[in-house]
Order: sequence, then structure tokens, then C-alpha cells
Amino acid sequence: MQLNADEVVWREVGDELVVLELSSSTYLTLNGTAKQIWEGLADGATREALVEGLVARYGIGEDRARGDVDSFIAELSDRDLLVHGD
Repeated sequence: MQLNADEVVWREVGDELVVLELSSSTYLTLNGTAKQIWEGLADGATREALVEGLVARYGIGEDRARGDVDSFIAELSDRDLLVHGD
């Protein structure tokens, strides 16, 4: 899966990412774990790499990290901001 680059543009502003969802002209502000997951998706990271990154950076358990990743991915999918591979 990867970000649907045709549907979004984003910029880093300080410690946050500001994302413009083009189809709805909606702005999203991401920080913390959401920002890290977004950046990982932009770099082509796998789900497991995203989970490992959260565990390493925030010192949280794998179950919690997996829940955070899955929840954020579900939100992006609901907004049609992800493209899933074949």
C-alpha cells in the first residue's frame, strides 16, 4: 500500500505535517505517531516496518503500535488516500 499521491499534497511545518486532501479541500494536521506513519507510507514502508518504527521511537508495545498503525491506515483507506497493491 502507498499514499494516493493524486489525492493529496503535504508540507512539513515545524513538528507537524499539513496535508491537503484535494478532492474535498480538507486540511489534516498530523503530528506524533500519525506523522511518523504518514512519512513511512510516503517512503513505501510495510505495515510491519511502520509498527517497528513506532515501537522503536516511542517505546510502546507491539500490540499498541499495531493498533495505532491499523487505525490510521483504516482512516486513510476510508478517505481513499491509499492505493493498495495488486
